[in-house]
Amino acid sequence: MLGVFQIPLNECEVLYRKLGSDVFKQNVIVGTVKMGWSHAFYDSQIWENILKERMGEGLMVETARDPTCPKVAAVSTIVNRGLPLKAYVFRNYSMLPGVRSHYIGDCKHKMWQAIRASSAAPGYFQEYTLGKDLHQDGGLLINNPTALAIHECKLLWPNTPVQCVVSLGTGRYETGNKNNTTSTSLKAKITNVISSATDTEEVHIMLDALLPPNTYFRFNPYMSEDIPLDESRPERLTFLQEEGTRYLERNEAKLNKAASVLALEKSAIQRLAEWCKLKADMYEGLPFISKL
Repeated sequence: MLGVFQIPLNECEVLYRKLGSDVFKQNVIVGTVKMGWSHAFYDSQIWENILKERMGEGLMVETARDPTCPKVAAVSTIVNRGLPLKAYVFRNYSMLPGVRSHYIGDCKHKMWQAIRASSAAPGYFQEYTLGKDLHQDGGLLINNPTALAIHECKLLWPNTPVQCVVSLGTGRYETGNKNNTTSTSLKAKITNVISSATDTEEVHIMLDALLPPNTYFRFNPYMSEDIPLDESRPERLTFLQEEGTRYLERNEAKLNKAASVLALEKSAIQRLAEWCKLKADMYEGLPFISKL
């Protein structure tokens, strides 16, 4: 909504709350029955219809015609190409000829397809079939896509240093239960595997150590409660908003620093280098013509 359609933040919030109430409504008995035969508690078709209505039928790459539209990507996980699982990147941009990303993907999909595929969280929505591939939530494999985003940027702008990376988390909740057990139950083992696979902080720790100072900013508040993915009650969403507001108030200095780095303009040398690169690309392959 922000990147491609450039909807103002206050309208995004209204839409977010409306979409949550429309999508995450389900009779418990019906949802439990659906889980048995489709492995999805919620009606995936309703979610798909909402996306088609909101996003339209346009291809992602068509948004590149708008000079004010940023480059945007969404990540899903392909689960039917064997192991290990493969990340798939839905892009609204294409790479230069001869440049190849480590991650498979394409820019010729519809926007609603990218969101449908990348949000197919197991247990919540059904897997999404696109061509011969079966897509599930990208969080199964890459729950923190910041490193993937940096990789893509390096391919798009190989000679431009990273100016600023802002990573937004969805909140952290840590249980404080400690015990002296010498073994764990099967449920605990599965929970540990899921927790490890969906962890976002390890990527953050690595990037924080590797990127230059005053370049990388991570905002991810500690939560006082564990809020489920499908929470849509207005009072609980307001609670989440208040938690986020308090976090930003405590981290006002970091927020202001990130804003100042983002607002920096390109230097004269960088603008000149980009102009020269543009001219070189324009004339590459043309025969040299001289007049006497």
